[in-house]
Amino acid sequence: MSKVAAYHSIKPGTRVHHNDNKCTEGNNIESYNRRSGTGGHPLCDHCKRL
Repeated sequence: MSKVAAYHSIKPGTRVHHNDNKCTEGNNIESYNRRSGTGGHPLCDHCKRL
């Protein structure tokens, strides 16, 4: 388990946040679209399983 501070994408259509650096969805967020915090979104299903 590699928990990190919560982050989310500001890209339209994304509605989850991430908290694990092994999450492939989270790792695909471009740096210019990535913001700290949950953004008020639920945790990504992949992060939940990690």
